[in-house]
Amino acid sequence: MIEHERTCRRSSRGRIDLSSLEHPPTVQGARHPGLATLVETLSPDHYERYLTTIAAPITRHSLSPGFATAMAFAAAELDGLGYTVTRSPIAVGDGQSENLFAHRTGTGAAPRGLVAVTAHLDSVNQEGRSLPAPGADDNASGSAGVLELGRVLAGRAWSNDVLLVLFGGEEQGLLGSIDYVESLDTETRARLSAIINMDMIGRKNTARPGVMIEGGPTSTDLMAELVAAAGTWTELSVTTSMNPFASDHVPFIDAGLPAVLTIEADDRANTDVHTAGDVLDTVDASLALEILTMNLAVLAEHLENRPSTP
Repeated sequence: MIEHERTCRRSSRGRIDLSSLEHPPTVQGARHPGLATLVETLSPDHYERYLTTIAAPITRHSLSPGFATAMAFAAAELDGLGYTVTRSPIAVGDGQSENLFAHRTGTGAAPRGLVAVTAHLDSVNQEGRSLPAPGADDNASGSAGVLELGRVLAGRAWSNDVLLVLFGGEEQGLLGSIDYVESLDTETRARLSAIINMDMIGRKNTARPGVMIEGGPTSTDLMAELVAAAGTWTELSVTTSMNPFASDHVPFIDAGLPAVLTIEADDRANTDVHTAGDVLDTVDASLALEILTMNLAVLAEHLENRPSTP
């Protein structure tokens, strides 16, 4: 979550709007053959290994050695899973960070749909660039989620293409996602049927495990699918917002693309964000896995049944 917008987010979270999704449509095929088995392959052990490794550096500031270490780890993991991995430099202030892209081609005939799963890898301490910023929840939790979904999705063939993205420069103003969206050509934009961004998915701030699904006018169908999937596959309490800001779904929505943010419920209650206190002990992996389950159910539908219609 962007460093300079954190205060704004915590003070104005009353923006929640449930009206547009009060009666979400049924997601057709939400129980397609094999989905239950796929969901069961989500692994707490794998997720926690990814989480622990990503949160290990003192800081993952976009310009730090710790960021480079975490990026190298993610690249090696995704390469080992069979993805085609590329890394693209981005400018961050007077330095250079990078984005990571891991692509897997579908088996369907062209033009295939394209489904993206994103998170920002960088962390920040609001008191200073070199100070400890383990960023366990913000956003090792979401980055580990990208790796775990990537691991599960790599276990079978899909009709459409998978794109996993880890952004740098998020805490400095969504720099990585802005750079990527600006680079998209017309064909790629037309192929994108869903972009699911994960930012802070591991802090249980409410008595009942919960998730906020946030999008915009281009995201209402995708949001409804996620609401339905949460009801079918999880015990999550769901709230929604139609006022996107402060995370990497925003540049996609601004470009007219179907993107959503999935984030822990009542994120404003997490006062450890952007401090040295955002540590592993505060992350509830069971909450993260519930959110991953919801996301996986919708991703599977798009990867198998939602061909692009450019």
